[in-house]
Amino acid sequence: MTTPILLTCQHTGAFGGVQHTLLDIARYINRDKFEPIVLCSPGGELPGQLAKHNVRVVTVGKGEYLRYSSGQPFGTFRDLWAVTREILRLAREDGVRVVHAFDGMLFFAASLAKLVQPNLKVIWLDSGFNLYPYHFRLVMKWCFKRAALVAAVTGIRRRQLLQEGLDEFKSAIFPCGTDFHVRPQAATVAEREEFRVGIVGRLVPIKNFELFLHAARIVADAHQHVRFHIVGQPGFLQSDLDYFRSLETLIRQLNLTERIVFRQPVEDLSPVLGEFDVLVSSSHIETFGRTLVEAMAMAKPIVATAVGGVPEVVADNEVGFLVPAGDVVAMAEKINLLVENPALRQAMGRNGVRRVLERFDVFAITRRWEQTYQSLLQDQTEWHELMVGMSS
Repeated sequence: MTTPILLTCQHTGAFGGVQHTLLDIARYINRDKFEPIVLCSPGGELPGQLAKHNVRVVTVGKGEYLRYSSGQPFGTFRDLWAVTREILRLAREDGVRVVHAFDGMLFFAASLAKLVQPNLKVIWLDSGFNLYPYHFRLVMKWCFKRAALVAAVTGIRRRQLLQEGLDEFKSAIFPCGTDFHVRPQAATVAEREEFRVGIVGRLVPIKNFELFLHAARIVADAHQHVRFHIVGQPGFLQSDLDYFRSLETLIRQLNLTERIVFRQPVEDLSPVLGEFDVLVSSSHIETFGRTLVEAMAMAKPIVATAVGGVPEVVADNEVGFLVPAGDVVAMAEKINLLVENPALRQAMGRNGVRRVLERFDVFAITRRWEQTYQSLLQDQTEWHELMVGMSS
């Protein structure tokens, strides 16, 4: 008999690192022991992706929290109530005892459900809650007291959560994993004239695409064969659309129109990353940087700003280079160094694959989640021993 595990994510309009991590657990969890049930909003790609892997999906609400906050403030409360009721129904009818939330609103809903169903074990995989407004953080602190576990993707995130009042024995580090190192790779293409420098992410201000574009101008002046590929689309808000238009204007001002290629994001980035020679991250803020791990798994060297949790993901001078946030010259210099040194690219690529196998293998991380679920459902003493090991 399998044990149901409820994986929840309401904000499914975007398909980013959070949604990928949920999908990975649902795909690779041991189905002989656990039955993954995913509770999410009906929009976006996630429900369809889960269906491809025969994962049971329950949809409720709309998950449009960014729109709600600006134009429909009561939409959040409507969805929150609907999700809380659905968690309670699944607990009652399907015997769900573990609720694993992948966004803050679902963490809140699961914590509310626990008031009615005290035997629920609530887990939250944090995605940067201290970046949110103060009132949201107060709600999360209330949820901390009702959580069985709050997992951070890096050590720096865990330390920030502890500073916000999280109990040390309820904390652990669970990085995002990848399976790109085991996916079928396209056959090696014949040597091409074009050298591709890529960047992946939603076209929003915190990703600081201006830094990437200014560095691209310097690299383009030094190397005529380099093209710059941007994989992403604007966010949901009007301000995000305005930001995208400002990027188009900057591209024209820098005379990069013929050197920039915009590409739409896709669920499986491995064929896209396979075409790149170097991956860049120019963010102001980055909690983890899942795409960095995916590129490393495909033996691609990295140039990234040393922000947030990125220094725990990218080993400087080993799998790529870290540069100070906002430093255009430093970013351009490191990209140029990789353009000019094929042996260095290959060495860093090999190091990246090795680092993924050691730290970011999705199968090993999923086994850890299984152990966590099992321990939560068993003796509390065993659970505390497990947490001591995970939080060190």
